[in-house]
Amino acid sequence: MTTRSNEHHGAYRIGAVSRLTGISPDTLRIWERRYDIVEPQRTPKGGRLYSQQDVTRLTMIKTLVDQGYAISTVANLNIEELNQRLNNAQPANLPPLGSGQHEVCVVGQAISVRACNTESMPEGLELAGAYTDLPAFLEDETECDTLIIELPFLDRTLARDLNSAELRRRAQRIIVIYAFSPSNIVAQLQRYGLQTLRAPVALEHIWQHCQVTQTKRFDWSPPDWNPRIANNEPIPPRRFSHDQLIHLSQVTTSLECECPHHTAGLIEQLSAFEAYSAQCEVATKQDAALHGYLHQMTARARWLMEVALERLAEVEGIEVPEPDHRH
Repeated sequence: MTTRSNEHHGAYRIGAVSRLTGISPDTLRIWERRYDIVEPQRTPKGGRLYSQQDVTRLTMIKTLVDQGYAISTVANLNIEELNQRLNNAQPANLPPLGSGQHEVCVVGQAISVRACNTESMPEGLELAGAYTDLPAFLEDETECDTLIIELPFLDRTLARDLNSAELRRRAQRIIVIYAFSPSNIVAQLQRYGLQTLRAPVALEHIWQHCQVTQTKRFDWSPPDWNPRIANNEPIPPRRFSHDQLIHLSQVTTSLECECPHHTAGLIEQLSAFEAYSAQCEVATKQDAALHGYLHQMTARARWLMEVALERLAEVEGIEVPEPDHRH
């Protein structure tokens, strides 16, 4: 047997690959079984070990699938062919490689030093700013295509801060690198539409994610339900807090039908069922798939009604109070 180079040496377990690529472990196993998409090494106990080249290949394939390609049409393409497909269908927020227009900002003590000391950025990327922490970034007026935030740990407070409207206004895409976090917090960030990477991550790999991974333009039309796979699509974040909805359900308007009152009430009901479907006990994989589907569909319905309520408040001149972050 010939010895593999370090590039091909298995270094990542399936959980790490799932976090790096955004492909769920179940989906990854199915793709391997059906399409021989990669050939991971095995540990003495049978666990999968993926190389850096495997991760690169899977990231590129996931990007093409997100762009609308059927997995069967791209699963067996080599790296050169995958690159050609990606270059022929550039994401809307990533200009052609070499244009130097895709601006990246980095936040974090370690990554800001590493980014500033790098000799050069890859083609198509430009370092627009480096900041030691989030307050420093927010004090500046810089906007960017991709914002990379490196944190030692994640908790509920940080998850809320990372989902702020100001960060989304300043960056089209947010990538969060973390060292430690409960799995439910990571899942929460992913539902918000943020990408997560588990530290340590090589700087070259971070730049690669900036080049390859696109900001997914979500189509909120009903997706197909697969009874074998629990849906892991991001959940749209809430646009109104509980206190704001109470306020909107009590204001006096010029509309005799009291649409703001009824719309706020509908959103509260949808939010309650959204939370219920996310926590409902399941006994089988099909139960999990069904409740995941219900959770996603309810969240989309809630999000659409929130957008409608925002427009209604705008037309009626209703002032919406700032959310109370203590709740």
